[in-house]
Amino acid sequence: MSDVDWTGRVAVVTGGSSGIGRTTAAELSARGAAVVIVGRDEGRLETARAAMPGPGTVTAVAADLRREEDVDRLVATVGTRHGHLDLLFANAGVSDAPPPAETTRADVDRLFDTNVHAVFTTIVRALPLMARGGAVVATSSVAEAKGRPADPLYAASKAAVRSLVRTLALDEDVLARGVRVNAVTPGCIATPLTDQEDAEMQAAIDAWVADAVPMGRWGRPEEVAHAVLFLAGDEAAYVTGSEILVDGGLAQT
Repeated sequence: MSDVDWTGRVAVVTGGSSGIGRTTAAELSARGAAVVIVGRDEGRLETARAAMPGPGTVTAVAADLRREEDVDRLVATVGTRHGHLDLLFANAGVSDAPPPAETTRADVDRLFDTNVHAVFTTIVRALPLMARGGAVVATSSVAEAKGRPADPLYAASKAAVRSLVRTLALDEDVLARGVRVNAVTPGCIATPLTDQEDAEMQAAIDAWVADAVPMGRWGRPEEVAHAVLFLAGDEAAYVTGSEILVDGGLAQT
């Protein structure tokens, strides 16, 4: 994996200011790709951009992909700056829904706008820029198959992402362009979002992970990034509509 050269290739990573997105963008940049990281917080994006390794270039675009005009602005920026796109890593998502009994229509709309509508719109609007042989990778979750206690909306939204990948991979326009569409499906991955301020709560979650995950540990963001790079690369030229589970075996329990 470390020997794969991405020089001359262009990648867009949504949710690129932290966690899995930031790590994947760094891996791509280290391999020479021109990377565009996308997020809503301009300050966090700039911090992430400044910390990226070379030799690839990294551009930060602040955008709220729930807004179609922001999606169009992102696509136009990539087209003007780079002229084409080899990888779209549709990774941005949220998981902070309230308890089901307290969930409002606004909560439902916010979560599905981010996790489903924004993913779908970004893929469809970016398709005309995709180079032949290009790849779309969307981030799903083991919750799409196992469910997620006390968070049914998140699980349902990630099931929708997995379904979108299956169906878009078979779209006539997608196939005619030689573009592949796949999902990476993480389990318990240690990112800033999983850090708890309360030490007792963190210890309880760590103990749950050690017990529930067959491999007995948290996953690392770079382990997800490596799966993304495989799905995006030439080694996966005959893989589409599929998913790679990066979950330490959690989905099999």
